[in-house]
Amino acid sequence: MNGVPMQDLLLPLSSDFGLPSDMCPYMRIQCKQHSQLSPSTSADGSGNPESTRRASIHRTKVVEDLLAVFMDSSIIHLTLKMDFVNENAIDDNGVSREVYTAFWEQFLETCEGEAERVPRLRPDFCEAEWQAVGRIWVKGLLDHGVMPVRLSKAFILACIHGVDSVDVDILMTSFLNYLSPVERSAVEKALQGTMEESDEEDLLDLFTRMGSHFLPAKNNMEPAIETMAHKAILQEPKYIVDCFLTPMSLVQLKLPDKDSVLSLYEKKKATGRRVSQLFETTNVVLSQREQTTFNHLQRYVKNADQAKAEKILRFCTGSSVICVDRIGVCFNAETGLSRRPVAHTCGAILEIPCTYSSFPEFRTEFDNILSSNYFEMDIL
Repeated sequence: MNGVPMQDLLLPLSSDFGLPSDMCPYMRIQCKQHSQLSPSTSADGSGNPESTRRASIHRTKVVEDLLAVFMDSSIIHLTLKMDFVNENAIDDNGVSREVYTAFWEQFLETCEGEAERVPRLRPDFCEAEWQAVGRIWVKGLLDHGVMPVRLSKAFILACIHGVDSVDVDILMTSFLNYLSPVERSAVEKALQGTMEESDEEDLLDLFTRMGSHFLPAKNNMEPAIETMAHKAILQEPKYIVDCFLTPMSLVQLKLPDKDSVLSLYEKKKATGRRVSQLFETTNVVLSQREQTTFNHLQRYVKNADQAKAEKILRFCTGSSVICVDRIGVCFNAETGLSRRPVAHTCGAILEIPCTYSSFPEFRTEFDNILSSNYFEMDIL
């Protein structure tokens, strides 16, 4: 950390411990402290103000603030350092990863779809705003490896290589993930020719929502569903695709074809097993208590579903997708109310107590930490 003072970033836990609010434990994320810079301040340690830009982002309006930064197309070619307003942590990758993650988390709430989502046209966004969103996607990926895996694969492929690059297979895969579980089941049964009466009702509801008020004949069902998929994933957001094309062209060499885009999605996706494989102890030789605690951590993470795996990853790195090669693990002997995990997001280091008496105790404490769903980079 080059001798720069460290400050704790406190994350209040949920009240599931049964403690009064003034005794609520904290989970901590540590980053370097600095004095807050205004969004207009630009400077770097080398004295070259043109190469580095700093921006202060309000967490409650991260979409609005980050869009304002990326309205300038030159930002793509600058070093961007960011911080959250009233959260005193200097950006050494960890804060930037959290900013991009928070942006996509909020932005995706405005998009259409379920497991995979597609941006929708909105009256407050014109070409400049959509191009700014495209720049955020590009710079987050190139600078920090952060990308929104819930943004439709077919949509992103079209943004990088054009609509004609999207074949039927990837289109239908994205469309099925775009649908709700009930709608997906009805479509799959329709394609297989095994629909029941209830499935026909669900499918009719879907066709009606997409602009058609009757079901096609069975021999025309597959092309009708493919047309519906094309409309939802590519046709309706075509203006947005066109706006994204210019900034997205910067990643064409990195992602030259469909397979490279699909591979990137697969590599970035957090699963319990993948995240557990990132953890490595900083010491080669461990005490018995440390080894037991590390075993608890591996077991806890490996058995996590995708949502929990993403939370664990975000707590340790600032990103809910895989963007580091390893997460270092070290130990302390804290007990009682002072016992909590400490995450150094900039260096991807997790410091955990080795004083848990059992795996259920470890699991309960970590579940309460993650269920708080409250991330703040600040000092006490």
